[in-house]
Parts: sequence; structure tokens; C-alpha cells
Amino acid sequence: MKKHIGLIRFYNLFSISVLYTFLTVSPLYAQITVEESNFLTSGFYGGGLSFVDGSAYARVQLQPDIPLGKFGLGLDLVFLFNPYAEGDEPRFLAEYGEAWDSASTWLRLIRYIRYAQPYDPFYFRLGEFDYLTIGHGSIMSGYSNHDRRGLHLNVRETDGRYGIETMLNDLGNPRIFGGRGFVRPLLRPENNNLFTRFELGATYITDIDPDSMVEDEEPFQTVGADIGFPIIEKSSFRLDLYNDFAVQTAPLAPEHTEMEDSTPVDDTLQSDQSTTDPDSTMMDIEETSETEITWGNATGIGFAANSILFKFEYRVFSDGYIPSVFDYTYELGTPVFWGYDKGDEARRGFFSQIILKPIPQLHVLGAFERYDDNTSKLYIGAKESGLIPRFQFRAFYTKRNIGEDGETGFFTDLVDLDDKSAFNIEIRYTVVPPIQTIMVYEYRFRRVETEDGRSQFEPFRSTSVAVGYSHDF
Repeated sequence: MKKHIGLIRFYNLFSISVLYTFLTVSPLYAQITVEESNFLTSGFYGGGLSFVDGSAYARVQLQPDIPLGKFGLGLDLVFLFNPYAEGDEPRFLAEYGEAWDSASTWLRLIRYIRYAQPYDPFYFRLGEFDYLTIGHGSIMSGYSNHDRRGLHLNVRETDGRYGIETMLNDLGNPRIFGGRGFVRPLLRPENNNLFTRFELGATYITDIDPDSMVEDEEPFQTVGADIGFPIIEKSSFRLDLYNDFAVQTAPLAPEHTEMEDSTPVDDTLQSDQSTTDPDSTMMDIEETSETEITWGNATGIGFAANSILFKFEYRVFSDGYIPSVFDYTYELGTPVFWGYDKGDEARRGFFSQIILKPIPQLHVLGAFERYDDNTSKLYIGAKESGLIPRFQFRAFYTKRNIGEDGETGFFTDLVDLDDKSAFNIEIRYTVVPPIQTIMVYEYRFRRVETEDGRSQFEPFRSTSVAVGYSHDF
């Protein structure tokens, strides 16, 4: 019964949010699509050494990007050899030091299969997501599936009158899925103006298993409505004003998750846990996840030209709401470090993003958000090729909830690699074309299976040095 009451409240609030968007906010929105950027190794064929969590392996890799007309195929044929294997230990391992014992590992040999580009009338990508954004990103921004089994699909009418974009995180074990649809109801074949170009959109994204430690939990759901206008819309220049409003079911509070931990830190805690009524605990969890609805609003401006994209948003949200919740580290931190913090007042803050290509050889991406509860999130990336003779580099870094625990300063926490962050840097030097040396350092996440059969991600560090041949087909 509680479940049905919670759903009724959820969808009633969503209906109110749509009405709120139309009546109380100037209709200032248009979709700005950020092209998926790949900051990871590609186009290299060679061998060398890899050090994964302190263990050394010989490495062979073949990583072509193959265009086939409008289709594109990216492979990631990486094999590690363990010369110190004993007994039944496998000698040949996969890219992150895993044994070749699951379909997931074999599927990662295919980095992606793509048709067309995100701006085309029909586009799909099967495989990895490095920086997936749906709509403006108020719900999903910079999301990564940390694997190579997802689906991103865009379908839109040629003149942009309507369209839909959808995503699925994992074809083998779908858990996070949804998308956004939009329509321009007054658009004409020609001679359009500010009012005929206005656009309406709606987004729905859900995670049907937000915390694998809790059985029979409610799905985490997010629903959004958006509206706005492209103030200026030309082939080489665009200016947009928009508003997003979203509601979401509240995540579990951290204290509930701590009750589920299997290892007590001392005898006192073990004694306290032994007297806890399991039925009462589960009832508290159910009430938290079923009855609380949170909301958030983002009003922003977007500017796009041939070599730059810029967005700035002012955000207001209620207690428990998580802006841009589906991000690069989403699957790694649910639900403890989301920043769930009980309070009585709405929180405020800003989000800004810039994608810049000042010269053909340099591509820079940066996104930063900060709120008045002292939580911050950062994503930066850069690609350089040809600016310095024979030298290339790619790098990205992301961190969420910077300085939230209060035990370390903002800048100390900013550079500390933990389960709230990810880092990758690749440096190439061309000795004699096309022979290159390459060094890659990664702090990333790999899928593992626990003893009780659950699938989750764990952090790992990897350093690789190789010499080989660089070429894209």
C-alpha cells in the first residue's frame, strides 16, 4: 500500500512541476547537445609493461578506430601476461588484470559500435560511455558506465521538430535506463522566429537497483520537464535560455546504509547491532525510500559556436535532491556519498560548463558546480595533438563532494584520489613516425563479482609503458 501511495504522490508532484514550469518561469530553453568525448587510449598497436595494483604484467594492445561509412567500430584488444603465475593461476589476463572467465570481459574487446553522429536524425552507440549527457544535464551529466555494454540512441526529425534520446547502461544487466523527448509544436517549414522555435521536453531516468545491499528496495526515479527558447539559432552561432524542473525519489540516508554493513568496527558496535530490530530497520528504510519526494530547478543560459560551448545555470533544490545525480561516479557511490543531508531549507548553487577548441590541436572541457552546503563537483579534460612536435597527451579528472567530510581542506580533498574521483593521463612521444612510446596512468573502476554473486565496481590503479605503431584506419 505504501508503494502505491508513494507512486501517486510522485506523479502528482511531477504534474505540478510541469504546471510550475509553464506558469512561474519565463520559457527559456533549448537543447544543447554535448558530443561524447573520448579521453581514453585509441589507435595504438604495440607492447610493453603494465602495473595493476602493484602487480607487473607484460602487455600487448591493439586499439583501432575503424570508420565504415557512417558506421564506426572501436576495438580494445588488450592482453596481459603474468610470468609469475603458479598452479591454477591464469597466465593470460584481460586489460584490468581480470581472468577471461565472463561474458563481460570478452565483450570489452569491443570498445564501441557507432552509427552516424549525435546531431544526425538517427544515431546510436553501443559500448562505453565516457561523458554521456541527456538534455542539459540537470539529471544525467557526464555519466560513465565504466564498461562497454551500454546503448545510447537518438532519433529526431530532420528539421528538428521533435525527437527522442534514450540510454541503457548495460545490455547484459540493465539497471539504469531512460531518456528525454522534445517537441517544437509551433515550428514552421520556414520563416521561424523566437516564438515558433520554442521547445518542450520531458525526461525520465530510473535506477531499478540503487543499492544492491538492500533487498526488495524501491527504484530510484527521476522525472523532469523543461521549456525554453533558442534566442539566436544560426548555422554557426546559437544562444539559448532554458529552465529545467525535476523531481526524484529520495535516496537512502547514510545511517540506514551503515546499519547494513557486515563488519562491526568494535565490540560496542557489534552489541548495539545485535539489539537492533531488523523489521524496524527495514521499515525505516522503506519509509525513507517510498514516501519522500525531492525537487530541483535549474535556470540557465547556453552559448554555442564553432569552437566553443558554454553553459551557466542557477540551481535551487530541496533537501535530499541531488543535481546531475547520474554522473561519472554515480555507480560507485550510491547511496552514502551523494551528499544526503537533512535540513529544513532549500539549497542553492550554480553549475557551469565550457567545451573549448581554441586551435585545431587542442580540445579542453571543464565543468564545475558548487552549492551552499559546501558540496562541489569538478570535471576537467584535455586533448592535445600536434601543438608540440611529436608530442601528444590526453587527460581527464573528476571529483564529487569535494571537501564535504570537513576533515580535510577543499584543496587537499580535491587532489586526493578516492572512490569519489577518477583520473587518467596518457602521454605519447613519436620517436620516428609512426613509432611511438606511450605512458598511461589510470585510477579507474572495474566490474567485479562478489562471493554472493553481486556485480559491483571497485577502484584500481594502473600504470602502463609501451612502444608500438600508431595509426587510425
